[in-house]
Amino acid sequence: MEKLLNVRQAAELLNVSQMTVRRWTNAGLLACFRIGKKQERRFYPSDIQQFIEGRTTSPRTEKKVSGIPAHQVALGFGGLDVPDGTHMAHLYGDLSEAMEVQALFLRQGIENKETVMVISPQHRREQLLSAMEQEGLDVAELIRENRLIHGSGRQTPLEMAQYISNAAVSAKGRFRLIGDMSWTAHKKWSEENLRALEESTNTCLGPGSLFLCQYSLTEFCGTQTMIALETHACAFYKGKLQKNLFQMDG
Repeated sequence: MEKLLNVRQAAELLNVSQMTVRRWTNAGLLACFRIGKKQERRFYPSDIQQFIEGRTTSPRTEKKVSGIPAHQVALGFGGLDVPDGTHMAHLYGDLSEAMEVQALFLRQGIENKETVMVISPQHRREQLLSAMEQEGLDVAELIRENRLIHGSGRQTPLEMAQYISNAAVSAKGRFRLIGDMSWTAHKKWSEENLRALEESTNTCLGPGSLFLCQYSLTEFCGTQTMIALETHACAFYKGKLQKNLFQMDG
């Protein structure tokens, strides 16, 4: 019989954080067993090996997300999908476009029964939630069920990363986040802090999650826009989704 591994040991084999391992198991992408009164996770080494070799499920867990193959996830707008675990940017000049993308992206997540999170300045967030209610979504119930999480961001990259991490770990199933990065300007973040947050996201993002960061071309300067391009795998601009040629390695 194979010796079972704990979360720390599984994370070391996969070379990811323990938080990422927990998120993958929550999403049904990595097989695990629950043992004891605390229902602690345990893993078969063979399941870890299958996952490393590119098989996102094992015979012990065959979870599918709304009929979409594990390697592709629908964005909810433009008929577009991206690889699971994508960290992408949306560059926009028109605020109405940004709000429409937010609503479509979040609705797709809700229809997929994902946990969704939106981070944006308070007045824009209130406008978005109001529009979702007008479309027939029970926003209050989604918040009570912890399927919709919203906020204005935190003061430092470390606090923000922890805020997102806590939400992702507690998610039931997949986790989808959209951030209107204008909130960082409202909190007077430096360019160094902006880059630190985006780069830290790339180190922990994996299957079971999807992040979309929106950058206003009228609010962010050229240097800040380049940070967005250098830290995201792909970018959505003027109705087109393109692989990001500016993304920096490491």
